[in-house]
Amino acid sequence: MNAPARIPPDLTPHLFTFDEMMAMVQAGILPGKTGIELIDGRLLMRSSDKPYRFTLGEVRQMVEAGILPEDARVELIDGEIIDMAPQNAPHMYAKHELYRTLAENLDRSFVIQIEGTLALANGIAPCPDIFIHSASKHVDDLTGADVLLLIEVADSSILRDLRAKAALYARFGIPDYWVVDAYGRRIFVHRQPGPNGYGEVFEADRDAAVSPLAFPALVVRVADLPS
Repeated sequence: MNAPARIPPDLTPHLFTFDEMMAMVQAGILPGKTGIELIDGRLLMRSSDKPYRFTLGEVRQMVEAGILPEDARVELIDGEIIDMAPQNAPHMYAKHELYRTLAENLDRSFVIQIEGTLALANGIAPCPDIFIHSASKHVDDLTGADVLLLIEVADSSILRDLRAKAALYARFGIPDYWVVDAYGRRIFVHRQPGPNGYGEVFEADRDAAVSPLAFPALVVRVADLPS
């Protein structure tokens, strides 16, 4: 038997039980267990030893069928369902302070999404902590370039946000990506996206302030973030 296919160490795959696998077969989510096996909780293709690649529609079917709870903290990365890091108090305080600052400075022509699903491709649907887009665009129709600002608030997930997530968001052309360190009072700003990552990355420490590319008059002072 082959070893389970590897994913980047910064990402944690969601693990399934045999009963959940069979429920997916019965619900028509999986094409049938032939060709698919469950190894250490992961659904792998027998022929290639690679993970079965889900679509966003299949993930939504799982929720409808009760295989995943509606409040499951998961996201879809390159077709694999990935567990999101649990939130703690610093993470929640920083996220809500950022939302408050953004909401006080932006009018209704913009939408501020909190933990919304960002469907970038058929098998890629992360759930960023915050992202902003024009109200003229429906969230299901967004491309990466339509996202005016995307923020991940990091605590235990900081390596994932600075590595795997940065590579993902750069690949889809998100122009302004911030990783907010909920413990260290730092903001890592990523700009100039490309297929090999972001061309510009800089750190704003606790004595600095930073403004989004799309909203240069909006100033976020790092020192104002809750610790």
